[in-house]
Amino acid sequence: MTPTTNPTGYQATKTFASAPPAVFDALTSADAITRWWAPTTGSAEAGGEIVQVYGGQEVRLRVEQADRPTRVCWSVPVSEPLPDWIGTTITFDLAPAADGGSILHFTHHGLTEQLECFDVCQAGWTQYLASLVDYVDRDGGNPFGSATDERAAAWREHQGQAAD
Repeated sequence: MTPTTNPTGYQATKTFASAPPAVFDALTSADAITRWWAPTTGSAEAGGEIVQVYGGQEVRLRVEQADRPTRVCWSVPVSEPLPDWIGTTITFDLAPAADGGSILHFTHHGLTEQLECFDVCQAGWTQYLASLVDYVDRDGGNPFGSATDERAAAWREHQGQAAD
């Protein structure tokens, strides 16, 4: 993965052995998102809304686009645990790779170094995008709260500091 930041937000690129439709499916199903990121309910299809709960605090992601198999776009109207996310947009742009796999260009628009949560969020996206690859290509995944989830501990620590 090649993470970068720019004035518009955090960016990363991931490669998959699987073709774009398989990656797209992992981004447009609440059950699939649960397996690679965090417990998710709702509709992950265009026009839908998905909900995640972290320690009793809700994050809502509105599915602005789900253009099979090339693009998924979520906007963030509610983010109780990380208020910096409110008003940001998350895009997953997919392209076929020459070897039959996929290339994912990820951007969290609005997640910039000026935000208080940037470091913990960047580390989180690094983990969860790798988890997405593991889920799609190997039927694995390392979602929030799993036994090997280092980011859950970091998030809990960040929340404790924010409450002080």
